Amino acid sequence: MFRRIVNVVEVLALVGAGVFVVLLFTNQGSSGSPSSPGAAIFAANCARCHGSDGGGGLGPQLSDGKVVKDFPDENDQISFVTHGQGGMPAFGKVLTAEQIRQVVAYTRTL
Repeated sequence: MFRRIVNVVEVLALVGAGVFVVLLFTNQGSSGSPSSPGAAIFAANCARCHGSDGGGGLGPQLSDGKVVKDFPDENDQISFVTHGQGGMPAFGKVLTAEQIRQVVAYTRTL
């Protein structure tokens, strides 16, 4: 009888872990378009400094329209990301021009 209870508990624990993993990977948050190429590029290259939601950290805040206020002209932001300045590293040799355009477009939605 005890062994049967243990087996049931093990099965329930495995099912619970499986549900947790599925929910973890399907949780996409509410900022921007998480499935966009720009979101993936941001997560891989920018989030460590600007925060996963663009809220800032080591780097300045990009969310809540801040990046659009700082760079009303999208081309100025593209140039800034490409060439860097101050504490911002240049990504022109790390990312393609299209990837930079995509991440800039994404950050403008945060």
